[in-house]
Amino acid sequence: MTAVLLTGSRAPATLELARQFAASGAFVVVADSQPALASGSKSVGKAYRVPSARFRPREFAAAIAGIARRHAVDLVIPCNEEIFWLAAVVAEARERRARGDAGSPLGAETSVIAGMPLFAPPPDTLRRVHDKAAFSELLGTLGIPQPDTTIVASRLQWRRLSEKRRRAARAARAAGSGRATGAVVSGALVVKPAFSRFGARTLFVGTGEELPDPGRVTRDEQWVVQERVVGDEFSAHAVAVAGQLTAFVSYRSVSRAGAGAGVAFERLDPRGPAAVEARRIASLLAAELDLTGQFGLDLIERTEARPGPDDSRLGQAGRPEPAGRPGQVVVLECNPRATSGLHLFTPADDLPAAFVRPIDPSRPGPVVEGGRASARLGLPHVLYGLPALRSVADVRRFARQLRSPDVLRSPGDAVPPVILARSLAVQLSTAFRARVPLLAASTHDIEWNGEPLLADRAPVAPRAGEFVAGFTEAATAPGCHPLVENADVVVEGIEAAGILLPLTRPRSTSTDHPVTIPASYVVSPITHYVHYAREELRLVESRAARVAGSAALAVLERVLRAGRADDVAIVGNALVSTNLLPDLGEAAVADVTGRLAAAHPELAIAWRSVHGRGSRLPESLRQNGYRLIPSRSVLFAPTRDAEWESLRDVGRDRALLEGSGYAVRPAEIDPETGVSGRATLERIAELYGMLYLGKYSRLNPDYSPEFIALAQRSGLLSFLLLERDGRIDGVIGYTVAHGLLAAPVVGYDTTLPQEAGLYRMLSYLIARTAHDESADLHASSGVADFKRHRGAEPELEYFAVYARHLGIGRRAAWAALDLLVSRVAAPAVLRAGL
Repeated sequence: MTAVLLTGSRAPATLELARQFAASGAFVVVADSQPALASGSKSVGKAYRVPSARFRPREFAAAIAGIARRHAVDLVIPCNEEIFWLAAVVAEARERRARGDAGSPLGAETSVIAGMPLFAPPPDTLRRVHDKAAFSELLGTLGIPQPDTTIVASRLQWRRLSEKRRRAARAARAAGSGRATGAVVSGALVVKPAFSRFGARTLFVGTGEELPDPGRVTRDEQWVVQERVVGDEFSAHAVAVAGQLTAFVSYRSVSRAGAGAGVAFERLDPRGPAAVEARRIASLLAAELDLTGQFGLDLIERTEARPGPDDSRLGQAGRPEPAGRPGQVVVLECNPRATSGLHLFTPADDLPAAFVRPIDPSRPGPVVEGGRASARLGLPHVLYGLPALRSVADVRRFARQLRSPDVLRSPGDAVPPVILARSLAVQLSTAFRARVPLLAASTHDIEWNGEPLLADRAPVAPRAGEFVAGFTEAATAPGCHPLVENADVVVEGIEAAGILLPLTRPRSTSTDHPVTIPASYVVSPITHYVHYAREELRLVESRAARVAGSAALAVLERVLRAGRADDVAIVGNALVSTNLLPDLGEAAVADVTGRLAAAHPELAIAWRSVHGRGSRLPESLRQNGYRLIPSRSVLFAPTRDAEWESLRDVGRDRALLEGSGYAVRPAEIDPETGVSGRATLERIAELYGMLYLGKYSRLNPDYSPEFIALAQRSGLLSFLLLERDGRIDGVIGYTVAHGLLAAPVVGYDTTLPQEAGLYRMLSYLIARTAHDESADLHASSGVADFKRHRGAEPELEYFAVYARHLGIGRRAAWAALDLLVSRVAAPAVLRAGL
């Protein structure tokens, strides 16, 4: 091998691999999106800075492909979580090339990226081992021992598992026993997200203890609940080519950075039973997945039997063996990338040979084994090891570890202190900007947490141009708008990553005319954060709280008016309560922001309805300098699966609708005009107004029948009607996009008795429609208890605003709003469970 390109060069493991390849005579090139440890190594011939893999995946892949071609490298070896993004773009390029697709978003680089000599498995294989839930299923299929495991895909499932544990604990106490049968139901647990690293967000639950609140749990962000195995933990690092194991070492982390990544390591005896079994498991996985790449395993050798009835799994040579026996090697998780096990290989081991495909696949060569007994990361070992010393034995153990080779101070190739300091400074800056812990900051711009890898490939919104054109045609002089009376705005279209989005901006700035009647909150940040808050404040029982809140809002209103907060261009704003925004990457957001700042230098730039549920949009906005200001607590219901229908209140709502005599039908559309008849349009607008304007607030958007017609004609909304005896008494207007359904238009005849249950019927109809559309429900805000009883869970939604191109006074107004809402209002909402 003459030349190799290693990505993810910030990691000590990548530095180790660079040394190994350089010792074999290869020219080593490294690349990363951060200042990297390996860039100062004498083993590295050339180091490059490239775009972020997570936030600019296509630009990242194009840069890597260009570097690989420039240096004629034999292999491109991703060493960290950039592997997921790189593999996805390469797969996309190869698919496009095979189809001869001239419209590729990769442009002229498609062929270069497709031809990259990438040492990595395809994206589906990477997901299968990186996703802890999918990996658990793989282990079960292969009969490889693992902890007793339950996969939780919704808050509803989480609550039901929690209730099972409570019942089991009560039964155990009543019977006087220490533990009920079933490790997950009653035993000690390890609870972790399906996508995580360094032990981040891992929770430990004692025997009989209740499950804690994990935060968001969805089908796309599952959690793994596992029996806490008692035993000796260890790890393994492996390299495979075409399904054959080519390198292997098993080792133990004898010192860790907190509860996460190891900082000192000792090799296990390769002839010991645990190491032999770990190697067998690694070989089995490599063969099953036809794997080409690096991967690490976290394992544990049981020292105690698992209580409860034994099930059977396939042991060595396919023979059944009882689960939970002492001495059994149990697999915990897999990391399809470089790991710290690389530090236990020496140049004499010839690790680079393990990356070369054998000439005759039927005659595999010997497996390269690590020959170094121990290693450590000097500075992290001292920083994390010293505070952990609790006894004389700890001190002796730490002193013994200090005799291990320091990877960062390798003789003749020590990492300069200035590079170590620079790397730490970048992580500190990232942690502050992204509001993540320091360890998480080390992978923030490359990690993958299950979100769509190339989300910019979302389809173009249907007939979005018609919606924009309809507003343009209906424009009048400043004042009441014929479509939305309390939204005096210009509606334009702006393209983002091939998707046409609506854009609203004021027809005249706040300096051109005095404010009279408050505009709707869908176009006015001042209405949203001040006027709407005043209406909510009236519901507070404490007079002192009302007085204090009123004073604070008065000050905030002055600050926002002085900062001209309503002079804002809002991207993706269709003048509805909930905009379902596409999951745009950093490059697309940067492009939109730059064009708008140049076209409208007097306006702030904003996005409403921003949430991080299965979307990288919040991080893409934050990366581009946006403030993410909490705007409201919204609720989501997991309606894609059928479990939602088993809830008691959902069953009652369904029975109410089925026995009501109401028929559900789509609003009939005239094929010539593309809209419903005039009487239907007027009735829809009337029913919406009865509920949202008459019962709730005049600050909600005031839709005319013409707006309802435009929403139909443009494909913005579809309408379902509740009808009985020829009379329409209820309506929902909904849209489906990006795996979610939102119903921003809901209305019913509020003059009918409340006992008729029209709102309950409409709520069930919305959820059932989401289920039929294979979507989860974005249930918007309001009546939180009602929606929670029907499976919904709360989450903060954000108003993202960019003001860096504005004057200091206007920037200060947004900063003040951010500080007040993020530090005071939002925590209060979360504490109240709203």
